[in-house]
Amino acid sequence: MGTRSLTVFTDEDDKEIAVLYRQSGGHPEAHGQDLLNFYKGKKLCNGIGTGCSLETYFNGMGCLTAATIAHFKKNIGNFYLHRARTRDVGEEYVYTVACDETGNIGVSCWDVYGKKLSFCYVGGKLAKA
Repeated sequence: MGTRSLTVFTDEDDKEIAVLYRQSGGHPEAHGQDLLNFYKGKKLCNGIGTGCSLETYFNGMGCLTAATIAHFKKNIGNFYLHRARTRDVGEEYVYTVACDETGNIGVSCWDVYGKKLSFCYVGGKLAKA
């Protein structure tokens, strides 16, 4: 049995867009680090302007959500898409991906069993957990 996790994507109004379920490899040293690596050096923008590319920007949280799912889903199994607000499917960790008003991407990790915040990153920097 693997370490299950949920990645919750929220829009600019703090409403859930979707939930990505990971069957195994969901602990912070794996999935958490994978998320941070994927978002490193990237920001959100509003509209696609000159110089915007998927290597540096996401055009809003919908674009970020779709790009994240495409990044992780390479084979059959392990990653599954669930409706917004899905919980209690055996997850040990819940990651929340959001953005602030300046376009910085934030990722927090809630340890479900330990009932504590494992980490919180905003704009590529460790925030107070």
